Amino acid sequence: MYSMEANNMYLDLDLIDNIEEKTLLRSIKLVLDPPIETVDLSEPIFSKDIVLPPQPRLEYIDPMKLHNKLNTSKAVELFQAVDQIISLMPYHEYTKLKEAGDREKLEIFYRWKEKILAYTRSAGKIRYEDLKAEDSRKKSILLIVPSERQLEVVKGDWTRWAWKKVAYDGSLTPSANGWIRDVSSIAHALKQEGVHPVIVIDKHGTYDSGREYVKDLDTVEIEIPENMAKIGYPRDQSVTWTENPIICNMALDFRRGEELVLNEIYYKLNKPPIARARWGLVNGKLLRAVMEGGNFFVIKTENDVVVMTGIGVRGSNIATIEFIASILPEDVRIIAIPHAGYIRDWKTGAVHLDVIFAYLGMVGDTRYALVDPSRMGFYSALEYDRKTKEFKVIEFLLLMKQLGIKVSEPPREGSSPITMVNALNLGNGKIVSDKYNQSINKYIEETFGIDVIEVSIPQIEAGGGGVRCATRELW
Repeated sequence: MYSMEANNMYLDLDLIDNIEEKTLLRSIKLVLDPPIETVDLSEPIFSKDIVLPPQPRLEYIDPMKLHNKLNTSKAVELFQAVDQIISLMPYHEYTKLKEAGDREKLEIFYRWKEKILAYTRSAGKIRYEDLKAEDSRKKSILLIVPSERQLEVVKGDWTRWAWKKVAYDGSLTPSANGWIRDVSSIAHALKQEGVHPVIVIDKHGTYDSGREYVKDLDTVEIEIPENMAKIGYPRDQSVTWTENPIICNMALDFRRGEELVLNEIYYKLNKPPIARARWGLVNGKLLRAVMEGGNFFVIKTENDVVVMTGIGVRGSNIATIEFIASILPEDVRIIAIPHAGYIRDWKTGAVHLDVIFAYLGMVGDTRYALVDPSRMGFYSALEYDRKTKEFKVIEFLLLMKQLGIKVSEPPREGSSPITMVNALNLGNGKIVSDKYNQSINKYIEETFGIDVIEVSIPQIEAGGGGVRCATRELW
C-alpha cells in the first residue's frame, strides 16, 4: 500500500519574506538575467559537412556567482525561491516585470508572490489518490491553434524547426487554416464522445475563414507571442497529474517561453499552476531542469503507481527527476526509459516517450501497451531510488510483468513514425488516433478490442506531433 503522507517541496519559498528589499530586487534581476554556463554535448560528434539536428546540452549556474551577487549565505535558496515565483507568472506579467523599473519590479513581484505562494502550498500535499492515470476517463481537453503570426517563422527554415515542407495530404506547411481544421477534427471527435474541448486561439492572429471550423466549440482568446510555432503542442509545457497543472521546462531555445503562455491560459481557465521544474542542485552546481510533458506516463494498478519518463535528446534530466520526486508521494515509483538518439537526422531516434510507447489501459482483465522496441530501452530501464538518489537497472519487461501489462509491437507499414502510437487515451477502452495510420489502427481494434476514433491531422503531423502531442487533459 502507498502512504498518504504529503511530500514537501525542496524549495524554501517562505525565505522571501525575511529578506531586505534591496536583496530581493537583486534576486529578481538575477533571475531575469542569470549567469548561465553551457556545456554543448554535440562537440564530441564528428559532423563534417553535416548540419546536426538539435543535440542535448547542459546549462548550469555556479553557486559562487549567486553568493557574490546577493551577498548572503542563503543565495542559492533565495535564487531558487524567487525564480519559482517568477516562473509561475503569466506571460504578460512576466513581460511587464522584465521591462519595469526597480520600484515597479518589486510591486509586480509582491503582487504575484502572495497569489503564487497560496497555490504552491498544495504542491506539497499531493496524495496517491490525487494522481490521474493515463487511461483515466477524460472530462476536458485543451487544444491550441497557432496563427500565421506564430507559424511564419518556420517557412524557409523547416529543418531547424523539425517540420515537413509538405504534409501527408499534399498540403504545404505550415498553414494556420490547416491547423485549425486539424484541431477541429480532434475537438469534434472529443465532443462526440462526451469530452469537453477547450480551444485557445491567438487574439491578434489571422485565420482567414478558419474560425468557422470551431464556431460551435468553446474557444478562449489570448495574446500568443509571435514565432512560437510549436505552441500548438500543449502536451509538452505542463503535466496535469492532479487537478492543477505542474509546469515543465522546455529544452530548445525556440520553445522556451511557451511555459509562461500556458501559465496565462491556466490562470484564465481558473486552474492556477502549483509548481514548475526549474533548477536543481546537482554535484555542487545549479542544473537547469529539462522537463517536457510528452515524456511522461502515469500508470496506476491496484498495488502500484508508476511515473514513466523518457530520457534522451530532450528527455528528463536528473534535476527534473529530483524535482518530481520531491512533490510526489514517497511510494510513487519513478522509472526512466532511455530513448534511441540520432546524429544525421531525426529518423532513427525519438524525442519523446509518447512517440514510442502508448498505454492502452485495461481491456477485459488485461492491461496492454504498444512499444517501438527499436527506439527505446526495451530490455532495461532505470528506477530512481529516492533514499540514495541513484538509479538501479530494472528490466523493462520485468516492470511490465509487475504492472500486469502485456506489450505489443504494432505493424509499421504505411504508418507515420511520429503518430503511429501517439494517441490520446480517453479511458473506457477508447483512443483518438491519426487516421493516416490505417494498419496500426486496424491492428489495435482487431487485436485488443479498443475503439479507435480516427481524425485527420496532416498539419499537426507535419510539425512533428500527433493527437497526444496536440492535446492536454484539463480533467
